[in-house]
Amino acid sequence: MTWVGLKDLMIALDKLDWRLFLCLLALGLVGTWVPLFDLDEGAFLEATRELLSGGHWAATTLDGEPRYDKPILSYWLQALSLKAFGWLSPVIPIEMIGRLPSVTAGALWAVVLGRFSAEISNKPALGVFVAFALATTLGTLVIARAATADAILNLWLALLFTDIARYIQKPRDSIRLRVFLWLGLGILTKGPVAILIPAGAFFLWVLVSNQWHVLWQALASWRAWVLLTALLTPWLLGVYDAQGIAFFNNFIVRHNIERFSGNLHGHGGYPLYYVFIMPLVLLPYSGLVVAILWRIREFWLCPVNRFGLIWIGFVVFLVSSSGTQLPHYILYSTAPLFILYARILPSLTSRVWALPGLFVPTLILGLGLLDQWIPEPNHLRDQEQLLLLVQLINHWWLPLAFAAVSLSLLSLVALLIPRWSLSQRLVALGGVQLACIALIVLPILSEARQRPIKDAALIAKEAQADVVSQGVRMPSFSFYRGAITREKTPIQGQWVLISVSRIQELKALQIPLEVKAAGPGWRLIALLNPEVI
Repeated sequence: MTWVGLKDLMIALDKLDWRLFLCLLALGLVGTWVPLFDLDEGAFLEATRELLSGGHWAATTLDGEPRYDKPILSYWLQALSLKAFGWLSPVIPIEMIGRLPSVTAGALWAVVLGRFSAEISNKPALGVFVAFALATTLGTLVIARAATADAILNLWLALLFTDIARYIQKPRDSIRLRVFLWLGLGILTKGPVAILIPAGAFFLWVLVSNQWHVLWQALASWRAWVLLTALLTPWLLGVYDAQGIAFFNNFIVRHNIERFSGNLHGHGGYPLYYVFIMPLVLLPYSGLVVAILWRIREFWLCPVNRFGLIWIGFVVFLVSSSGTQLPHYILYSTAPLFILYARILPSLTSRVWALPGLFVPTLILGLGLLDQWIPEPNHLRDQEQLLLLVQLINHWWLPLAFAAVSLSLLSLVALLIPRWSLSQRLVALGGVQLACIALIVLPILSEARQRPIKDAALIAKEAQADVVSQGVRMPSFSFYRGAITREKTPIQGQWVLISVSRIQELKALQIPLEVKAAGPGWRLIALLNPEVI
């Protein structure tokens, strides 16, 4: 038995990449059939639907208004997925099709890091561990199932880290060209952050290593700069043609500079936010971070490891300094972190490093007590959402309890089996965590929060109603309805998706009303014509 106990699993990772990819793709699709989450997923897919419905190829809109949040690549990939597989929607859930680009990017992200780990260690089994570990990490398995740009960006960051690390070891023009290719694709996915992180980490590595000649070599390629320019220029000209300078003012200033300097969309934080969030996002592998910190001096001596440590440190500093903080931002550090996991894992044997893997299954075990220990929220929307959630859990308490107990027992088994190696325990716990999140948490949350809005959209679609909105931002409603829902005052004969806080304004119009659907904090109301009464 090998050190990982996977004697017959894979002999040569480079010959089996496609099998590994298909396996990870299949795992990634688990749980992707649940209704879309608002705002982000709904906004991305509704913007994509509007692009396919006659929008500009280089610019996006959301409910008919210009959308400045992100560059274009993720929308193109979603549009490709919907175009290629949308005809299968009667058989395959449309949500799964919309999420396919993220699922695919997540699988490729894992394969890239797995292959690089096998390459630098000459141990294929280590590469397999890294690939499955990344795929079952809490933060990864959430964003790789979300129809947003985050998994796609992390794929480019993984490719950037691995190719810059290769370039540090042995500078070659082909590697340099690939780096500039990944930079261009990253910028097309999420903008300046795709160049800020790799460029900042590489510059700091050059500075502390006194390797200025490597920096000049990396920049001194007219072919690389032509490639980057050729990638970006068509889109930049296209978006300027569609939205003018407004796109750059909003995207660069509001969604980048203001996101860093201030609290955007209420996503604030504090300087030590990621000290507490990082262990949660990296479950069940967060214990290995402590092991890396314990050997940081040893890692610093190797140029590639040093680059990895600098990348991690730069990301932590960058996201901790930002005025807008979200849990998944720390995933920008996963590429070097998981490479260092592979470096350190052969020397670790204690089960202590696997103990964090019990957190999620244990938490799931307490879901049945949700209505007893969660405090009552003040906001009506949150109250109604919590009520739906508790009702759903109480309705399914028996199968939920069975699943929770079973998964918790599996976690204990994985932790206690005597002959299992640490890598086996960690991957098994990761698999249990994936089952908890993809088959229990996401479906329950989606049913309580998003199922009502999807059902409301389908009711409106079947009735071919003319719908407007007031005080509600639920882009998935427009996506499921297949039509734009503009924010405006309703008139007689229209339907309105309205916040419960504004219903009194609607009643003041003195028009007969009929509630067609209801959900947490909102109602779908028809303003009846006299002939209907």
